[in-house]
Amino acid sequence: MAKVKQVGLLAAGCQPWNKDVCAASGDRFAYCATLAIYIYQLDQQYNQFKLRSIMSEHKKTITAISWCPDNPDLFASASADNLLIVWNVAEKKAVARLDNTKGERAPWCWNSADGVAFVSQRGPLYVWAYRGPDPGVTVHKEAHSFLSDICLFRWHPTKKGKLVFGHTDGSLSVFQPGSKSQKHVLRPESLEGTDEEDPVSALEWDPLSSDYLLVSNLHNGIRLVDSEALTCITSFCFPSSAASVQCLAWVPSAPGMFITGGEDCETFKHHNNILTFKVYFL
Repeated sequence: MAKVKQVGLLAAGCQPWNKDVCAASGDRFAYCATLAIYIYQLDQQYNQFKLRSIMSEHKKTITAISWCPDNPDLFASASADNLLIVWNVAEKKAVARLDNTKGERAPWCWNSADGVAFVSQRGPLYVWAYRGPDPGVTVHKEAHSFLSDICLFRWHPTKKGKLVFGHTDGSLSVFQPGSKSQKHVLRPESLEGTDEEDPVSALEWDPLSSDYLLVSNLHNGIRLVDSEALTCITSFCFPSSAASVQCLAWVPSAPGMFITGGEDCETFKHHNNILTFKVYFL
């Protein structure tokens, strides 16, 4: 009988169905296929990323992953089987599991190295303390009973406890300790007074501001908004009606500049309109 020897592995591609299925931390990045998470790490000798491990515990589609902001070895994943898992990349194993979450999105609660926040549809927002002196699941006191389904949510990177939700109707909901909660505000002007929906497709806090926020709607372009004054500072229109933004990120080495990725184009912009680059892909 002939012997068969594995000589290589062709990794699966990244799934297209959910947001937050790609994430990076330090010299590592990870992406989700349908049921597995692929972790790559930079090989300093050859200056290229190499596949280090494949994490596979979920039985249904993985819906989100997020690296721990305080520990580069830890990340969390959520899935359609209502399962939340905290992984240790260095040890290549799951270190904590939470079943029956009914939550599809699971960013870390940034102000706690031991807390993972998750939510689905119209809330409420839960925070799971998976270890520490007081483990368990708690409910956010204000983030619940939304009038529109949640697309995305983000904790502020520096302002403790502040977070924003993006909804399918195009609106935002902002919460911060000590201030009045703002639900379903800052819809695109073209949607005001209508029942039309234009889901929030991307959402990121300005890392150099306590209040500025980039938000992209599927059909109404990108806006830089002030979450405190509840005003739109700048709007960026898509180059064509066929273009749409699926993700965006601030450029750490260039304050005020961000990059967007979509089906039809990638766009580099500076939010004071001094510097603008556009790269189109055929």
